[in-house]
Amino acid sequence: MIRRSFLTFLVLVTVPLHSKGQIQYRSESWWGLMTSGQIADRWSLWMDSHYVPELFIIVRSGLTYHTPSEKLNFTAGYANLGLTTPYSQGKLIRPEKRPWVQMIYRFPSKRPYNVSFRFRYDARFRNQFDNNSLLDAYDFNHRFRFNSAIRYNIGQSVRLQSTFSLSMVNETLLTTGPSFVDIPFEHRIFMLTGIQRGASTISPGYHFRFQSTSSEQVRVLHGFVLWINLNYRFKDFKRHFLREFPADKI
Repeated sequence: MIRRSFLTFLVLVTVPLHSKGQIQYRSESWWGLMTSGQIADRWSLWMDSHYVPELFIIVRSGLTYHTPSEKLNFTAGYANLGLTTPYSQGKLIRPEKRPWVQMIYRFPSKRPYNVSFRFRYDARFRNQFDNNSLLDAYDFNHRFRFNSAIRYNIGQSVRLQSTFSLSMVNETLLTTGPSFVDIPFEHRIFMLTGIQRGASTISPGYHFRFQSTSSEQVRVLHGFVLWINLNYRFKDFKRHFLREFPADKI
């Protein structure tokens, strides 16, 4: 009862409740593997994948340029997704193709905090379907994503050879036509614990997603998160401010 009341409060402060329908609650888990490989002094290769059972799977790639100021980076890439349909019983049979671009501004580090802002644009081409099968045509939509993240560096354990952190991520997603839009508004909140050892960061945590649908319903999806982030170099390039965090890659 307390958890349900808390989620309802979060809905009221995050979702524009022009909706007339009831609030629907659903638990889910979110799994992710993200990598960033430095391939030149100011360039890195982006690869990541995310999986939410019975909802979506995404495999995304991109190329990132890090500016000399070490505050901005720009990425362009392409993603393939598998989505569910009303009749697929949770199987991710509906393909989506998604070119995307993004920009991240990371404030100069003032320990123990790191703060970043991100804008991403997704061009979504989703396979159309009828009552029982996929069609040959694709729908097209624009999606605009606004992300802010704050990361608190707790400190290092010499015995465990690890660095610990806490992160909170807020992201708002707005989707528009020209095709029909089933979820025009979504807001996401991620609360993560970071355990960094060498080039690897493991981030268990919890997340909430608040969706306002075209049918005037509000959905609240929430559950466990486990993300793994790997940073690596192909050779010993001069190290710039290239370390990327899980919040960059959702």
